Amino acid sequence: MTLGELFKHVDFKEIAPLIVQLYPDMGGSLAHFKQAFDILRHLKPQADADDADENMEISKCYDDEDDGGKFYYCVEPRCEVASWESCLAKEVVLKDEITLSDNEIAVHCLWEMTFFGFDAGCTAFWDRIEGKTDDSNRYAVAAEKLENKMRSNYLPKQFRDAVAGTTYVSSEEWLKERKAMGEKRWKDYHSAKYLPMDVKERTRRNRAKRMRDHRQEQRIKKLERMAKVENVIRDLTADTQSFTREELGYLFDTKLITNDSYQSHSQDVSQRMDYLIDLFSNYVSDDYSQFTHFLLMFRTSSDYPLVQGELDRIVDFFKQYLPLSADIRCGYGNDENLDVEVGLFFLGYSW
Repeated sequence: MTLGELFKHVDFKEIAPLIVQLYPDMGGSLAHFKQAFDILRHLKPQADADDADENMEISKCYDDEDDGGKFYYCVEPRCEVASWESCLAKEVVLKDEITLSDNEIAVHCLWEMTFFGFDAGCTAFWDRIEGKTDDSNRYAVAAEKLENKMRSNYLPKQFRDAVAGTTYVSSEEWLKERKAMGEKRWKDYHSAKYLPMDVKERTRRNRAKRMRDHRQEQRIKKLERMAKVENVIRDLTADTQSFTREELGYLFDTKLITNDSYQSHSQDVSQRMDYLIDLFSNYVSDDYSQFTHFLLMFRTSSDYPLVQGELDRIVDFFKQYLPLSADIRCGYGNDENLDVEVGLFFLGYSW
């Protein structure tokens, strides 16, 4: 059975509890697993001529002895070296005398394929690896520069250029570089280049350095929040007349803010609102009780605009789903890439 056939054979309602059981930290991401699962079910499997792996193999792997030496299930090839279409065309093979149900196999494969992101290209991950920063968001640029400066203060000299952002490479070069450097040296380099500084490196700070680091950390948090709000405003005001940038400037002064993006994958214009309602009813587990105001931005293609019946139904749902005293505002915009589907940018905030 190919992986594509397996995904069409199983039901997400049955594998969702297994995701929580096998990967407890992923319980809050079920809605995004659901969307990724439906994307995979509708993708056309296509073997890649440059991909030598004909099978999707599941085998037993073991943690380091320092971590207890426990085993876990590995899925190869990994998602960073094979496209989703290519993976779907592969035969699923169980090694090491493993016995798993179809639902368990689906969960392990789905987890691996979404390890770096819930979109087919893992674009957010590769943008980070390749050092792609939105230069137009001055808050994000300032936060990154300050964070890199902090990390470089506690790194060996040979790693400082990497942190300064002068040696970022493409995804293909990244994989080639990893193989050439060897696993041990790569881990040291990768940790210095992309991950937050190790607390152990800062244990011998004197009081002046601790005070400096505290000020910089607080500044980074503030800049990151402002960068987040800036991106939220951009998302809400793109291709719409429902909101203006000047109108939403107050979001910088809010106390709490949460946002996420969702999209239907129903393949049927008459079912797209049912998809979103099912998504929030069964798979979105966020607690919105602390938020008092909500902005809901719906987007569709111009060929399949929202009709009044859809709007009434989804608004009635959110009036019941969100806190009863919440102030809910809706906006409507265009996204020609959505075809028959509907996208939802969801924002909650409080003062």
